[in-house]
This record gives sequence, structure tokens and C-alpha cells, in this order.
Amino acid sequence: MIELLLCFAAITIVFAAGRRSLVGGLVAVFAVGYIYGITRANFNAAASHFIFDAGVIGLYAARWGDLSKKLEGRDARWLKLWITLLTLWPVLLFLIPVQDPMIQVVGLRADIFFIPFLILGTRLDDSTICRLATSLAILNIAAFLMAGTEYFLGIERFFPHNEVTQILYNSKDIANYTAYRIPSFFSSPAAYGGTMVMTMPFLLGAWFQRKQATLRRIVLAAGLAASAIGVLMCASRSHFVVMAILFAAAAVRGRVPVALRAGLIAIVLVICFVAAGNQRLQRFTELTDTDYVGERVATSVNLGFFEAAARYPMGNGLGGGGTSIPYFLQDRLKDPVGIENEYARILLEEGLPGLFLWVGFLFWLFRRKIEGGQAFEYGKRLAWITCLAYFLTGLIGTGLLTSIPGTPILLLSISWAALGKKVPDETPVSLAMPIVNDYWLAKVES
Repeated sequence: MIELLLCFAAITIVFAAGRRSLVGGLVAVFAVGYIYGITRANFNAAASHFIFDAGVIGLYAARWGDLSKKLEGRDARWLKLWITLLTLWPVLLFLIPVQDPMIQVVGLRADIFFIPFLILGTRLDDSTICRLATSLAILNIAAFLMAGTEYFLGIERFFPHNEVTQILYNSKDIANYTAYRIPSFFSSPAAYGGTMVMTMPFLLGAWFQRKQATLRRIVLAAGLAASAIGVLMCASRSHFVVMAILFAAAAVRGRVPVALRAGLIAIVLVICFVAAGNQRLQRFTELTDTDYVGERVATSVNLGFFEAAARYPMGNGLGGGGTSIPYFLQDRLKDPVGIENEYARILLEEGLPGLFLWVGFLFWLFRRKIEGGQAFEYGKRLAWITCLAYFLTGLIGTGLLTSIPGTPILLLSISWAALGKKVPDETPVSLAMPIVNDYWLAKVES
């Protein structure tokens, strides 16, 4: 019963926030996504798997005007066409009963449910990004505090050992197999690290603005540091690589004031100092094992993928890739196939036509010229680089398009970077919503 109440609370809170502003709705739904993992783990029932979905539905309902409003411009019309194709093909496949109906429902949700965030990203403009970035910084600081508590007290105090959390208890593979990777509030350490990295372009873009309130700049810097240390605590090598690419791009690209560039370097040096004396934060050093890295890439990119393409040219049915299938539906999955490759996952669920649609869409999207107001063109370029890096890492991992709340942030980021608005929002509101009170917000905005 309490799981249903949590779903109702999520949809109600996000809807109310979304009615006030787009940024408010986004912050609220991301907040629900941040605590989704720990909530689902402690209220282990079928309904708890839909808490974040309920929040997303609340956002879509609240911002239906943004979703249904005509997209202006040639590129926006192309985006609408791509979204239609990416949505219509899985819907057509849903009518073909290859898998169990419940498996097909889960697969349809994984393939199309987050796509509307591409439209919402085009509705963002320079005037709203600072508010979104500051709220994300606050969320990341909260996630870091939770991660630090788990680091010292153990994850067992917060995540009971059950079917939902088995992935956490299988991750005791750092510091000579003596410690777990840290998930913070999230459903997995990888979800934690990916979310931290995906929010960094927003934080960096806002932090590097020349005219910025001192308190806001402090919050953004603290959020950046907390996010970066969180990536080390989650011990994900792929997320560390993307973060390193992002920081390198931030340091060398754009016209950034010397003081702010020095501040970024100082944050990096602090992170290096923290990691240097702690073996639990050094799993990324395994990337120096070139034999292991080469074997991993070859297995994901070559062998498994081409075998799957030959065996399932039209897919294994929606949900047939096995990703995001709840434990209580696993026994309904026919001919389960698992490959550490997001594009293989798309192939297994949508067949070669679906894979070609996604590859074509990404090719079109990343060819867009990055434009924006002078203030945030820098942040958009960082978002573009980060998203490109993540879509490349999809060749050696899964979950890129099904992560909570990483996938919505990913899709929001790339559409904002490529097609975000350059004019002020029509309904400016104060930053934020259920995260900080109006008094604190007034201090930040001053």
C-alpha cells in the first residue's frame, strides 16, 4: 500500500512543480529519480518500480503544452520527424507478440518512455539554465553526503539485501575485494556515477558565467567537487573516463576568466589529492591494463554484437534484450540474451531497423551546429562533448537509454545543446521548488 502512496506522491509533487515552471518540474522529477533506488530497495514491491515513472507522467501532464506545441525551425521539424520514427517503430513491434505481453510492456517503456525529454530540452533557454544548474548542484551535494555516510558506515545500513539490491552486493570488487562500490541514493553505483557526470555540463556552464552571485558560484563549485568525488566513490571506470574528457574540454575550450579556470584546476587537484591516498577510490587505475581493456572492447563490440545481428535481424521482441526487466518478470522472458553493448540491446529489442533509426538519429543530432546565447554556448559545447562520449561508451556497456535519472538528463542535455532556445522563458520563476526554500533562494538570486 505504501508503494502506491509513494507513486501518488511522486506524480502529485512533480505535477504541481511542473505547473509552476518547466525548470521546477525537471528539478522535482530528477529529485524523485535521485531517491528512486534507495526507496525501491526499502519498499520492495512491484509498485515501487514505478515511482520514477509516476513522476515522469506528472511532468508530462504538467508540461503538455511544451510537448504538444509546434516546434519551430527546420532543425526542430527534423527532430519531430526523428522522434516520431523512434516512437512509432517500437509501437508497431509491440503489436507482434514475440515475448510475453508483460515483457513487451516493459520493453516498450524502456524504448520510448524517456524520448519526450528531447522535446523538453529544446524548451530550455539561457535564462533557465542557472536555476536548473544550482538545483542540480544541491542534489549532487546531498547525494555526496549520503555516499560519504555509506562509505564509512557501509551500504548494508541503507540497502537491505534482497532481489532488487543484488547488483549492489555483487559489486564488492574494489580494494582487493574488500569493499563495495558506493551507490549513494541510486539503484546502482553506475547510475550514481553516470548521473553525476551528466549534470556537470550544466554546473560548469553556470559556474563559468562572468556575472554570477558569489553564493551561487560557491554552491556550483561545491556541487562540482561533490560530483567528481562521487564518481570515484562509485568506482565506475567508464564514467571516470567521460569525466576526465569533460574536465579536459572545460580546461582548454572557450574564453573562460583566468580565475575560474584556476578554480577548476584547484578542484581537480583536490580530487587527485583525495584519491591518491585511498585505494577504494582508485579503481580507474585498472584502465592501465591494456590487455583487459582490449578484451572487453573486443567482446562487446565484435563477437556478441555480430552474433546477435545474425541470429536476430528483426530482434528478439520488445524486452528481449533483457535490460530493466524486474526480477518478478524474469521467468517470463523467452530466449534471454545479454550483451554488454547498448546498441546490441537496441538490436535485440528493435531489430536492425530500430538500430539503424537510432544510429541515423544520433548522426543527424551530433552534426547540428552548437548555437546559443553568448553566456551558455560554452556549457552547450560541454554537454555536446559529454553526450557524444557517453553514446560512444554505449559500445561497451548497457543501460545508457534506461538509466534513472541519467537517461532523461542525457536526452535533455543533448537536445538543449543542439536545439535549445536562445530567447528568455515566457514564465520566469524562482529556482526551485521542493528543494530549497524561498528565503535561501532569494539569497542565491541576489
